[in-house]
Amino acid sequence: MAGMFDIQLPEAGADLTREQLEKVQDNFRLMDRNRDGFLDPEETSILFRAFGQNPTDEELTEMLRTIPPSGLDEDGFVAFFSKNYRPPASEESLVRAFQVFDLEDCGNMSAEKFKEMLTSLGEPMAVEEVEAILKEAEMNDRGSFDYKKFATRLVEGPKRIPEF
Repeated sequence: MAGMFDIQLPEAGADLTREQLEKVQDNFRLMDRNRDGFLDPEETSILFRAFGQNPTDEELTEMLRTIPPSGLDEDGFVAFFSKNYRPPASEESLVRAFQVFDLEDCGNMSAEKFKEMLTSLGEPMAVEEVEAILKEAEMNDRGSFDYKKFATRLVEGPKRIPEF
């Protein structure tokens, strides 16, 4: 479900529509607390997430490394947003993906099984990336998590601002 601030693009690198550019302009001005025409990395991260993007803290920290010390002006933010844009996954599609591997139909998945799948199936992910994703899961005492709650958390995205 898209929020009222979300900006959706057909793909990363796509141009924003006139309406989307106006939304960026309005919110950029609100976020630019010192009114210097630039957003620092913290302000950039807040606005990036406000427009519906939800990278992990680690991913966002890596993206923010590309920001010059002076910060991003409005055009720089638009380029940053477009370059780093990822289409949102729906909660339903994530739950269906988990259900494929839930052979006991119990609604839980072992963190170890999840890690094994993501590091060995399809396009394997690095163990560090999977561990960063698993930080968002609420583990029970058996090392498992409720994948419906986890899907909701992944769609909502992290709420913290990474430390710089």
